[in-house]
Amino acid sequence: MPSPLFARASVLALAFSLAFCLGNAVTADEVKNPYDRDGAAAVEGKKLFLKMGCYACHGHEAEGAVGPDLTDDEWIYQPTDSMIFNAIAKGRRGTVMSPFADKLKPDEIWKIVEFLRDKNRQRNAK
Repeated sequence: MPSPLFARASVLALAFSLAFCLGNAVTADEVKNPYDRDGAAAVEGKKLFLKMGCYACHGHEAEGAVGPDLTDDEWIYQPTDSMIFNAIAKGRRGTVMSPFADKLKPDEIWKIVEFLRDKNRQRNAK
């Protein structure tokens, strides 16, 4: 059985790690998509989506293939702009969704987010 001092140090290390992770997480309240409802950005976002090969899993129109449909409202997590940004930037642990933060600038990720949001708005307008 670990000593009380070791247990307390472990709890503190976990707390600091959690605080660091949460402190660096993007939340919907902190960050807004600078390209919200920008048609030109959505067009650029689609080009980036295709250029990065996202279509291999999500289809050419993000409608789903091997990976999930990114144009509907049926997501495991609430699809806020910041959640989508983080999923693209950091990937999804436990899935084949790899991170793209080392391949795309934040500005480019936001344009992909706007492409996906635009596709969702088009879908819901029908």
